[in-house]
Amino acid sequence: MTERTPRPRIATPTALALALALALLPLASATAQDDRHPPSDEQLAAIREKSAELAERLDRLDGALSPDQRAVGDAFADVAIFHKAAEWIVRHGEFFEERSAEWTIDALDRGLSRAEQALNGDRPWETAEGGVVRGFVSKVDGSVQPYAVYRPEGLDRGRRVRLDVVLHGRNARLNEVRFIRDHDGKPAEGIPTDRIVLHVYGRGNNAYRWAGETDVFEAIAAVRRTEQIDPARIVLRGFSMGGAGAWHLGLHFPSEWAAVEAGAGFSETIRYAKLDDLPEYQRKALHIYDAVDYALNAFGVPIVGYGGEEDPQLQASENIVEALRSLGIETTTEGLQTRAEGLEFLRVVGAGMGHRVDEESKAVIDAFLDENADHGVDADRPRVRFVSYTTKYHRAAWIQVPELIEHYRRATVEAEVDPEDPSVVAIATENVAVLAVERQVAETARIDGVELPLADAAGGLLPSVFYRRRGDSWEVLDYEQSRAIQTNAETRKHPGLQGPVDDAFTGPFLCVRGTGTPWNPGIHRWAVERLDRFAEEWDQWMRGELPIKDDVDVTDEDIRRFHLVLFGDPGSNLLIDRLLPRLPVGWVRGRVGFQSPYPAESHAPVLIAPNPLNVGRYVVVNSGHTFGADAFRGTNALLFPRLGDFAVIRIDREGGEVVESGYFDEGWKLAVPE
Repeated sequence: MTERTPRPRIATPTALALALALALLPLASATAQDDRHPPSDEQLAAIREKSAELAERLDRLDGALSPDQRAVGDAFADVAIFHKAAEWIVRHGEFFEERSAEWTIDALDRGLSRAEQALNGDRPWETAEGGVVRGFVSKVDGSVQPYAVYRPEGLDRGRRVRLDVVLHGRNARLNEVRFIRDHDGKPAEGIPTDRIVLHVYGRGNNAYRWAGETDVFEAIAAVRRTEQIDPARIVLRGFSMGGAGAWHLGLHFPSEWAAVEAGAGFSETIRYAKLDDLPEYQRKALHIYDAVDYALNAFGVPIVGYGGEEDPQLQASENIVEALRSLGIETTTEGLQTRAEGLEFLRVVGAGMGHRVDEESKAVIDAFLDENADHGVDADRPRVRFVSYTTKYHRAAWIQVPELIEHYRRATVEAEVDPEDPSVVAIATENVAVLAVERQVAETARIDGVELPLADAAGGLLPSVFYRRRGDSWEVLDYEQSRAIQTNAETRKHPGLQGPVDDAFTGPFLCVRGTGTPWNPGIHRWAVERLDRFAEEWDQWMRGELPIKDDVDVTDEDIRRFHLVLFGDPGSNLLIDRLLPRLPVGWVRGRVGFQSPYPAESHAPVLIAPNPLNVGRYVVVNSGHTFGADAFRGTNALLFPRLGDFAVIRIDREGGEVVESGYFDEGWKLAVPE
């Protein structure tokens, strides 16, 4: 049984563990598989010895921290990342470089030195110039995750400064040891004194999706806990896989960034990953991450897209330009630069370049970012244009969309303060069920032609006014109704609780293993195997230990804190049995299903829904991530959901056969076919 704690498990690698890891573990890529450099006996002995010594110092450090320091976790994580790096490289046999073992020993030495400083009450790395690798404890799985922060010489610590967030490209040889080697103690060359640079590890190679997305914002929050960062001057930058991440995060969160640089990468799935014949429930799920679908949000953030003239990933920025043109947005091209009319969008093509940035293009990009970063986030812009397909991404400037009429169908908001009468904001919506507008924007909101109060509307204690669609009209909600929307009292799909299954693994979750007598032993074995596979894949690809408890050990506090991920059937898992009468599935001993009944001895349900015991959290049945190791090894564009909100899987077919899958309606019920 593994319980979530505010700190990582500390273990000492053994020679047997290393041998097994090297001999048996599936490898990250063909390149890594063909070129491994295991440590010598002497090096392995040093790794074991130093790991044990660092584990002992971490135990002492944990006991020396104050309750506040322990609650945040940074003071511990800043040291624990070095032990975690050594543990994971051994566990997964990731000695990809000739000097990997040497780098591992060096990382442990750095950790030992840092631990000794921390035990003496000193943490000089918190103010050191140059590159410093630090850590935070992830809210998702309790793991320690590294990030690197660069402070230039001459940084003015008396004022708030700009933060550049850098997303790295894909590297099959990347692990925590390599990340530490690349950044810790490196000079901050070429970084102006008006900014700090953050390099996000993001759990390796996942294009900053799912928990990798959460990591970006947790790393930013960690930096802001110790640095003077101007929240209006945060710049997002990335190239290759990092460019895909910048397209994604820049267009899905347009109000978070002063400017965005997206270099190469990909911005859609079907063409990039060469897919066809996807079932409809998977095609719908592509609307979650396909950045091209969110091109309209370029109105909310200055963004520069780069691609080399000879680089196939030039297509990423071409997709965005094509999408803007399809919206009627005119573009003009001069040389190798394209601008879109009416918004801060610039596309730069590197003349004769492959998969890299030339100096001339870099100068243009840097000038664009500097100009817009100096201006900062324009939170009070008079016009907002916003698009989304899910309430997971629901905010732009002073507009929020907490509920949709239908998920995975295009929803838009076009809002503008009337230039002739600034007391009125005119808003046009499509596929929006609930709209929130900050009340300082104007006195009156004209929503789809319906005039309603804004500044003096009911619910004055709230900074935003909430409106609900009623047929072809709109109504303003009072304080209690607005609070019900915010707290999900009506149990509808809303921000952070909208599915599909994979969304549960972007926030705090706990897997629950059944210990009882199953209704169907075959279903229980299948569920346990599914949990075991999820644990292996999470450990290797998401760089953390899967949090697991037995059903008999789950507490009320667990139910309050975590999304519960339940494995088994109503006989084997106490929580499935307890929740079953309130879950949107038909499941008895002989049959199971959502839209149609299937034999229960050979078919298993998968679902995600609000937890009836805590509607602020999910309950998931019989599923980890719906994609697996093949997707992690392949292109990052493959990390999209393979199931919707629910599915029935026939387990007596090799690999399991999905016999039905789909989405619940906005009230978490089965949609009635028209």
